[in-house]
Amino acid sequence: MLPKLLDAFRALPPYRAVKAALPSRGERVGIIGLPGSSASVMLAALVEEVEQRVFLVVAPAPGVAERWFADLDLLLGDVARLYPQREALGEEEPHFEIAGERVESIEATLTGRVRVLVTTLRGTAELTRMPRAIARGRLDLRKGAEAKPDVVIAHLGACGYERRPSVLDVAQFAVRGGIIDVYGYGMAAPTRIEWWEDEIVSLR
Repeated sequence: MLPKLLDAFRALPPYRAVKAALPSRGERVGIIGLPGSSASVMLAALVEEVEQRVFLVVAPAPGVAERWFADLDLLLGDVARLYPQREALGEEEPHFEIAGERVESIEATLTGRVRVLVTTLRGTAELTRMPRAIARGRLDLRKGAEAKPDVVIAHLGACGYERRPSVLDVAQFAVRGGIIDVYGYGMAAPTRIEWWEDEIVSLR
């Protein structure tokens, strides 16, 4: 159903006129008369057709940005991401979920997995050092790889994760023998990492 919707939109003469008039750097094109979610449908159609561009949606408020993202996520899937504004002013974000979503969206954009990024006007004005922090904080763990548990524990602590007896929330980890449970940013649930000496034997 959704591909047919996008195909039908692309067949409209006004859509073809918009596609032909996409602005170059420093130029602007105004578009009016798109009710409801039709603007999201138009953008999704453009994203699929104009592969060499990354699109940025700047909404006036978080609620509007979330509605844009909900539409684009349904139409496009993982190539659409939300970059939320901070809950608090300043460089530090006290809410781990929002901080994690911001980090994940930057990382996905830098690695070319994002075709359309949705944020707010305030979100575009907030300076961040996250790209460098992502590079410093990355630790890739895979089943069968060698990684000393003590090194992983130290790395989690250095990245701001809190060591707890059991994991209940984002940015926490727990250690029991050769097992580390960690609740990373953006995860729906914690991950359990099991070692045999220095080899990772299970990630689940």
